[in-house]
This record gives sequence, structure tokens and C-alpha cells, in this order.
Amino acid sequence: MGDPKRIRKKYKTPRQPFEKHRIEGDLQLVGKYGLRNMKEVWKHSTMLRNFRANARKLLSLEEESKKVGERELLGRLQRMGLIPKKGTLDDVLSLKVEDFLERRLQTLVFKKGMATTPHHARQMIAHRHIAIGDQIVNSPSYFVTPAEENQIRFAPGSPFLKASHKALPANVYKTKRVEEKKAAPPPKPKPPVKKPKKKEEKIIEVEEEELPLPVEIEIPEEDIEEKVEEVSKKLEG
Repeated sequence: MGDPKRIRKKYKTPRQPFEKHRIEGDLQLVGKYGLRNMKEVWKHSTMLRNFRANARKLLSLEEESKKVGERELLGRLQRMGLIPKKGTLDDVLSLKVEDFLERRLQTLVFKKGMATTPHHARQMIAHRHIAIGDQIVNSPSYFVTPAEENQIRFAPGSPFLKASHKALPANVYKTKRVEEKKAAPPPKPKPPVKKPKKKEEKIIEVEEEELPLPVEIEIPEEDIEEKVEEVSKKLEG
């Protein structure tokens, strides 16, 4: 037995490391699923290779001896969500690397509309913003089973729970705003405000009084001449 503390390699490198066709295909998968490097593609390729090797081995056995192994292999792949419930060994042989990448937590967070891009989903998971049920998961490569798929949500206390967060996709922002509006209690009706009545302006009519006309007084000319002479004498004296 080997040392149990030793971390063994989880993937096998390609036999031809500089094959152009394979490199281009791996790069497309890295960009499509937001992977860190090609090693993540090789890990899932190794898993696929092992499952297919077990299926081919079981197909070469007799019917009686392969029942137990077939039931265990198909049951495991069904729990992982890679084949249907009534799947067969032929379904195992038809699996591709994309089927494994589709079950990653990073991919499902993006497909559920909780992140804008696969790279954004990876960042959210690494920063502990995503939980499955009540358990926070910070591994983007976590393999999600069908039973856990509906339990993916934002972690408690995450700022992404607020509908006003700028980093949320538009569809999540709209649905969360609608949910908040439905959950909010209806506003209480405001009491009617009584408007003060306008005072009616009273118009007072004043009757105009007729003023008396001036009276003309006639002064005789003799009196006027006498008064003029008196005034002139006073001025001379």
C-alpha cells in the first residue's frame, strides 16, 4: 500500500501533447465553460475514460457475472445525472466530456442566470457567495447531483441577495424586484386632508356723495379800486 497522505494525480496527460486538433478543442471548452486551464478538461476526460473502460469490461463478461457490476455502474451515473434512469451500458459509451462539464457548479450557476458569464460564476463561488441548501460551496468544480440542483442559491449574508446589486444579471434583478414587491405589505391609505374653505370677499358698495357747486360772489368794482389804492399807499409809505 502507498502512503495515504500522498496526493495522487487525478488526471492523465494526452499521449500527444502537441496535437493541433485536440488543443483547439480543449481551448474551446476552456472558454465556453470558464475553466482555469486545460488540466480541468483532462480531469473530466480521465473520469470519462475510466467509466467507459468499466463499461467495455462489463460488456465482455457473461450475463450472470456482469449484473452486479452493471447495476453499480449505472446506479452511480444515474445519481450523478449523467444518464437517464433507464440507461444502459451503451449510454455510458456515448458520454462526452461536455456531459461532465455541464454538471459542474460553475456551469449551473451561470445557466440559472445567477451570474453574467461563466467566469463571473467562478468568481462568485470562490468568494463564497453560492450555497447548496444551507452549505456554502467554494469549489467551482463541485459535481452537482440532480437532487442538489434545485437547492443552488445565494449564500446567507451575501450582498447578491439585494435586488439593487449592480453585478446581478438583468433577469435576476427583475425577478427579485417582483418578489420584493409581492412580499411587501400594501401601503396604508392616507387620511383625507381637509382643504380650508376660501373666504368669500365681501364687496361693500359706497354711495358717492354729491359735492356742492362753488358759489360765485360778485364784488363791486369801486370796492376793488379802493382796496388797491390802500395797498399802494402802504407800500409807498
